Amino acid sequence: MIDLGEIVFKTINVGTVSAGGTVEGSYTPEADYIIRKIIAVEKNDASLSNVTATFWIDNVPFTREVIPLGILQGYHTQVPPVEKKLGRGSTFKYSITNNYGASREIFLVLELETV
Repeated sequence: MIDLGEIVFKTINVGTVSAGGTVEGSYTPEADYIIRKIIAVEKNDASLSNVTATFWIDNVPFTREVIPLGILQGYHTQVPPVEKKLGRGSTFKYSITNNYGASREIFLVLELETV
């Protein structure tokens, strides 16, 4: 039998990203985790294909370039795995740029597994 950690979800309310605007933020966990997935949700069900993002853990980027946030939007089984360690006291940082002509309201949902 495989001993798996507990799965928990952390929702980050990015808020409104205005047309042409950029929002940055961070999250520091209270326990050791593995980020299994990052799921992007637009609160009004709008597309995120022309919204770009960069992610870091402790100032080390794990997106080598900006990525379209739309690849993280969709059904759970469609979102690619991340599989990155996020230790207690580490910082997960994001930068999101909206390239649309209208604002977007965004949640990032981190699927975390305890280690």
